[in-house]
This record gives sequence, structure tokens and C-alpha cells, in this order.
Amino acid sequence: MSQFNKPSKGSRKSGRFKSPTLKRKTSANEQVANLRFSNKNKTQDTSTDKNQLEVLIDRLDWMGQGVARTTPVHFVEGALPGELCHIAITQAKKNVISGKAISIAQPSESRVEPFCPVFNQCGGCQLQHIEQSAALSQRDDALRTMLEHQLGMEKSVWQRPLEGDKPAYRRKARLAIDARRESDVKLGFRAQSSNDIVDVESCPVLVTELSKLIAPLRELVSSCESSMHIGHISLLAGDNVSQVTIKHTKALSPELYSALVLFGEKHSVNIALENKKGRFNLIHLVVPLVINSYDGYTLSPAPNDFVQVNKQVNNKMIEQALAWLDPQPQERIADWFSGLGNFTLSLAKRGAIVQAVEGVAEMVQRAQENAHKQGVDSVQWRHLDLSNKADVESALGHGFDKVLLDPSREGALTVCQALVNAKPKSIVYVSCNPSTFARDAAVFIQGGYQMKKAGAVEMFPFTHHMEMMALFTR
Repeated sequence: MSQFNKPSKGSRKSGRFKSPTLKRKTSANEQVANLRFSNKNKTQDTSTDKNQLEVLIDRLDWMGQGVARTTPVHFVEGALPGELCHIAITQAKKNVISGKAISIAQPSESRVEPFCPVFNQCGGCQLQHIEQSAALSQRDDALRTMLEHQLGMEKSVWQRPLEGDKPAYRRKARLAIDARRESDVKLGFRAQSSNDIVDVESCPVLVTELSKLIAPLRELVSSCESSMHIGHISLLAGDNVSQVTIKHTKALSPELYSALVLFGEKHSVNIALENKKGRFNLIHLVVPLVINSYDGYTLSPAPNDFVQVNKQVNNKMIEQALAWLDPQPQERIADWFSGLGNFTLSLAKRGAIVQAVEGVAEMVQRAQENAHKQGVDSVQWRHLDLSNKADVESALGHGFDKVLLDPSREGALTVCQALVNAKPKSIVYVSCNPSTFARDAAVFIQGGYQMKKAGAVEMFPFTHHMEMMALFTR
């Protein structure tokens, strides 16, 4: 329903690593358009408006957009396969036209009524108009087809997608606030392609313990004049307590400060304040927040730390990564872009000697302290910038048997180029951007690796985002 703590989450992982800028950037739409679509279907413009036309949708792409295999190829927001759509053009290039469905002449059998009352206004979810099993199946097929064309991937490589329960899956979100008018305070999420705020009472894709906090939070901020100094409100559901973090640009009034403490007491949640310098002040503590990970381990995130928002799918992802990488006692394994140790602790539990590298120094410190508290002492924790060639070469000096990569949306081009020369036996790559994954995977394949397994990960149902995992071996 939201911008949901989109950490850029143009990056899924805020403050993490950025790969070098490529000389030529292509959008995901352009990449899909280059999959040698047949030219037999020609665009038929039945409209008198140059910015509107009618197209027949053939399929979905991996982001859930309707694709018309016309010349040029059309990508249509809100359209489904088999539908004849009247569309408004939003962007036109030589080989690609992007648009949005205005009306549907032949609705698909997969089209459903969105379950959220503000779906058509809110910018958080894009795919509530399609039945979810159909959405995953068709997007999974589109992603597989893209990788077959771009990387020559064999069909047998593709695995079943990882998915979880829906719709209430998100354990982290960011609420936007507009308190400029005391009589009309808005609390909710950004509108589609806009900075306007869609006022909401609840959010059906948030876990229940977070969704139920929205209405009383609005009542609270509507009652205090200094709410105009609140930048945003972050929500995080731990496995033992939820936490509300108030980002403020100026000091809050004693009235609002006291009201927040009382809110924490009434709803049994932690309350933290974050000033404009990024410093935190915990003003009400129930218990320190923890998130249950895999193998019985826990993580202890600070309010702005990256955590996987879908608990159930994250556990399945860790389980699959462990199965594919198959860590053995005394093997040297690099867990790069390691965050708080989402994969690290379980790798170490299996007897591997793990080097965990993360680009945010504070997260490295918290991860190390958390590991020691749980008796995990076989991990070498390092703070490095893995987009920096010198740092990558330094880290590779230890020599590794296997590698696990979980980079941000920018991918890991510098790392992949270095790993081809380092020649670890196997690499598991967890990607939150199939477009940069395809680029990085090509480096591995050209460098002598084979993609043995790959599959989609539905971490963010109802959105354009699709994650995936792949196993490469020499």
C-alpha cells in the first residue's frame, strides 16, 4: 500500500553498495522488448488522440505489466493477457512504448476486484487487480523466458518459486505525514507517481499488529500542533514487540512527547525518536526488539537497518540458499552484502568459516555483537565497500571455497568480475533486481561458470518487485 520504507526497498537496501554506472542503461521494459518478439502483430491505432490507442495484450512481463507484441512493443500498466485495452501513452521510444490502461473491452478471467479500497490511488501496490496465483505463475514464466533468451538458460535449471501467505505479509513500513493543516492531518502512503499522501485507516498488506496502529497514530498526531515537525513515521514488527519510530525535523513539544510515551504504554509498543542528524532516542521501551531468523537465531535491528519484510518467504529463502550452497565444516565461505547476518549465522552453524562483509559500519558492529551473544564466534565481520575494486581484491585475498551474494538493486558487477578470477567452487546469488542479475550472471557464464539452479522469490506480493536466486558452479 505504500512507498513502504522503499530504501532507495532505487535501492532495496539503503546505505548499502552501489555498482559502477554502466555506459548504457536500459530499462526493464527495454530489456524485455529485446527478447526477439515476433513482429506479426502491428499496433492498430483506433483513437483520434495521438497519446491514446487500442492494443491487445499477449502476456505479462516479470513486473506484472501487460505486454502487447506489437511494433514497437507496448508495456501497459494495469492490463492483463487477452484483454483489449484502450491505453494512454506515458512514454514512447523507438522500440518501446509504455502506457496505462484506461478502459478494458475484454476483461481477463484472472481480473479480480482489488481488496484494498485505496488501491487505485495508493502507490504501494500495483497488482491487486489480478488473481494472485495467476500473477505469480505468469510473472514466473516471464522471468524464466527472459533469462532463457538473455543467458541461454536451460529450462531444467528453473525451480518452483518461493512464496508465502498473503495478503498481510509486511513487517516493516513507512508512513508519510502531511500536518500542514491542523484540521486536516493526513497519515498514510504516497500516491501513484506523486508526492501526495493517500490518507488510510489501515493497510491490508501489513501484518495485523502494524496495520492496527495507523488509526490511533493519526488521532495522536492530529491532536498536537508540533506534528508539523514530523517527517515520517516508521513501523517495524518484531517477533516480541512492535516499534514506532518518529522522524522529526525540529524538537517536538512536551505535549506531543508525553502523548507518544502514553501511546507506547497503551499499545505496548516501543517508541523511538530520530532527529534530523539520524540519532535515536528511545523514549518508551517494552523490551528490546528482536526478529527471529533461521535455525533458532535472532537479529536485533536498529530502526533504520535493512531487514527482509516478508518473514515467511525470508525463511524459505535462507533454507534454499543453504541447500544450494551446501556449506561443509571448515569450508571458507564469503557472505557478502551480509547486513545483520540474515544468512551468516546459519552458514556458521554448519561449521563453515565465514567472512561477512557489509557496507554500513554500524550494522557490522551490531551483527557482530548479536552473533557473539548467541555463541557464534567463527565469523570474520568486515566493513567494506564492495563496489570498490581495491576493497574487493583485499577481501578475496583470503581465498574462498564458496560465496553467497545478496546485493542491493544495483547488483554486484565489480564483485562478479573479481570472482571470475578468484574461481570459488560455487556461488549463490540472491537478487532483488532481475535486470541487474542478468547483467551480472552473464559475467559468471562468460567466465566459465554454469547456472545450475535458479528461481523466483515472491518477497513482495501485489507489487512490481520480483526477487530471485541462482546457483553457479564451475
